[in-house]
Amino acid sequence: MFKYRCFAFLFAVSLTIAPAISYAEDAVKTIKLTELNTLLESNKGKVVILDLWATWCPPCRKEIPGFISLYKKYKDKGLEIIGVAFDENGPEVVPPFMKAMGINYPIYLGEGDIARKYDLHAYPTTIVYGKDGKAASKHVGYVSEEEFEDELGELLKK
Repeated sequence: MFKYRCFAFLFAVSLTIAPAISYAEDAVKTIKLTELNTLLESNKGKVVILDLWATWCPPCRKEIPGFISLYKKYKDKGLEIIGVAFDENGPEVVPPFMKAMGINYPIYLGEGDIARKYDLHAYPTTIVYGKDGKAASKHVGYVSEEEFEDELGELLKK
């Protein structure tokens, strides 16, 4: 049991470190549903925003600056933001998009199993998890930074 916990912990840590390493190398890691589940599990105790988006999506592009701002403001207060991009040519288009936007939180490339789990039919789709690791809300379409900040204020207090 101890070996399994150590492996799970090291795996989760590697997932959180990988985006920073990948970003420096101009690559973005593809994440599988099982890896995303492990990453979410490893962030219990934090409020997590899971943003499912695409570079070609105008509402997604409009929403991202708010996430950048929220992450700067709340990352040291218990907020984690995880972006999962669903782009056909993700490895080619996502890294330059991240640089151009100044994205400061981890971004991964998503696969179909993630889209199925979250019943992804429109972009952006954003799931906000409470500190207990359970989904507190699901938003489909654009949500303003102010609306997310109001929601985060309540969740970060709990």
